[in-house]
Amino acid sequence: MTNEVNWKEAYLKLEEQIEFMMKNTQELLENNPPKLEINKLIIDRNNGYTSVIADATGSDMTYACYLYDKKNNKELLRLKYQYANSFVFKLPKGEYIAKVFVRENLSETRKVVESIRFYS
Repeated sequence: MTNEVNWKEAYLKLEEQIEFMMKNTQELLENNPPKLEINKLIIDRNNGYTSVIADATGSDMTYACYLYDKKNNKELLRLKYQYANSFVFKLPKGEYIAKVFVRENLSETRKVVESIRFYS
């Protein structure tokens, strides 16, 4: 009885196993895209400008924002879908609502909406 290892055969077997695992991983990633969701909306104020930033999870996302004056529930601005996840406004003092839309470009039907109230 000999305890010699056939390294070439062991390496080829290991290579087969790695290839199998990589194919399985690829299938899992392609068939299970990340869930589209808005994790949080962030308000950042800097030098008289107010930024609304969307922290979202998904793939190939675009962002839109509607801005409302909270005092009289009037729509002030509609910003169309863009690739950047932030919107910058120069606003007078007041109370506002930003309604942020996030969608995946490959699927017109997959979109999420969330609102945030803030003061400028």
